[in-house]
Amino acid sequence: MFNHLTIKNFAIVKDLSIDFKNGMTAITGETGAGKSIAIDALGLCLGDRADANSVRTGTQKAEITAEFDISDAPLASRYLEEHEIENEDQTVIIRRVISQDGKSKSYINGTSATLAQLKTLGELLINIHGQSAHHQLFKEDFQLAILDNYGDLNSRYDELDRLAKKIHSIKKQIEELNENQEKFEARKSLLHFQMDELRKADPKEGEFEELEQEYSKLANIDELINSCHESMEIIRDNDRYSILSLLNNVIGRMDSVAGIDSNLSNALNMLHEAEISLEESYDEIHSYADNIDSDPERLKYLEKRISHYEELSRKYHVKPEELHVFFRDIREEYESMTGLAGSAEELQNQLFDARRAYVAAAEELSEQRRKYALELEKKITDHMHELAMPYGQFSIGVDFEKTKNPSAKGNDVIRFMVSINPGQAPGLLGDTVSGGELARISLAIQEIYAEKVSTPSLIFDEVDTGISGQTANVVGKLLHKIGETTQVICVTHLPQVASSAHNHFFVQKNVIDQSTETSMTELDHEGRVKEIARLLSGDEITRNSLASAEELLNQNK
Repeated sequence: MFNHLTIKNFAIVKDLSIDFKNGMTAITGETGAGKSIAIDALGLCLGDRADANSVRTGTQKAEITAEFDISDAPLASRYLEEHEIENEDQTVIIRRVISQDGKSKSYINGTSATLAQLKTLGELLINIHGQSAHHQLFKEDFQLAILDNYGDLNSRYDELDRLAKKIHSIKKQIEELNENQEKFEARKSLLHFQMDELRKADPKEGEFEELEQEYSKLANIDELINSCHESMEIIRDNDRYSILSLLNNVIGRMDSVAGIDSNLSNALNMLHEAEISLEESYDEIHSYADNIDSDPERLKYLEKRISHYEELSRKYHVKPEELHVFFRDIREEYESMTGLAGSAEELQNQLFDARRAYVAAAEELSEQRRKYALELEKKITDHMHELAMPYGQFSIGVDFEKTKNPSAKGNDVIRFMVSINPGQAPGLLGDTVSGGELARISLAIQEIYAEKVSTPSLIFDEVDTGISGQTANVVGKLLHKIGETTQVICVTHLPQVASSAHNHFFVQKNVIDQSTETSMTELDHEGRVKEIARLLSGDEITRNSLASAEELLNQNK
């Protein structure tokens, strides 16, 4: 439900704060007073484009805040949850700030938001139906959306979209094969050559590093052996000057005095540990020297293998240690191309199967559309009769076209057709009806939507244009009926419609200090009587018009 709207420095509004209620709310006012200005401001909160003209003359920025209670809007709650926007008390506050240069910032519950997010969330909160929306009914895409929304058929789009994308993908592969066959074959031939060369080299992960390490060892075998022997000599084999003999001398000296002063015991223990470590290191070096052997043949193999790695590295411009990755990548590309090249016929078979699956799904959707089209056209026809078109007949054509490009919405062409007069053949909606008739048909569709679609609020911006008299009474009652289950806000110039409302706002334009300002006031019963009387008789309110206004209000209690 739409609870509150605050407008600051927007167009000719200086400061306006409005509380909206349940039921049907009428908004009336003099011509040029700005009856639709609140709707225009709300539209900016719901993602409409803004420009510098939105900002009141002489001010730096315009600010508009709309507050909604979403306790009866589960789709809106889910949207906030999916986008991780805080929503603790089932309230949505949308704020839009527009600067003099036309740039703007938007927020949802204090979180910065894009216009696309405002628009998506707004569609789950409120449906604004203005005069321009009538002409949307002429468009095939809009007609399709009306039918699919009525039948809740949008869930079928996902499968059709998947199949349509699959068809386009396969067709693209086939086109690429046909258009780039020469390049394709040249690339495949190059990959085949590289594959053979690398397969023979058989580079493995970590092998190059291991080869280098082993080569370094065998190439320096003499230095390793000499160093081992010299180290063994220094550690123990030289009885006179070895480290162990000198260490033993030190141990003997410390051992003789440690009994005199126990503070030397720790040092003595460390010397013993050093002796053990030296003995163990000597054994390790001795064992290594005994087991290491030169291997000229292995050394030659390593030189050749490393040289091969380096040659391929230079040739393919990759590091030697990354050759195995390069080999894997070209192997995968080659296998992929081999699969494609060998599957031209297979791709054609896949395309046939995908098209067949798509057509089956599209035909199933088309069948569902025809079913709901019969329901919807009957309901619209019944409403047309109620709205002073007693001979009106509404029909919805659903034509399946197999040749139509696959899309998520199937292959149907939807046509809204209508007949107004007896004996008149149905014609396309845009070619058959007047502006007033179109407004009533549009209103009928909205009333049906209110029963079917979960948007908690509806706004009608002078949708009663072109109607009067008894038809206006019917329209007023219809809007009142919608308001019993859905919040309805209606900008109107008709007394019959205004008197049907549960709540009533009056908009007027004032000049204060040579500056124009628009105000919006909620009317009590007396105020409503005077305003409806004005709508009935013009600016000069008479006793008769007041009586007629009172009568209209009493009829709609």
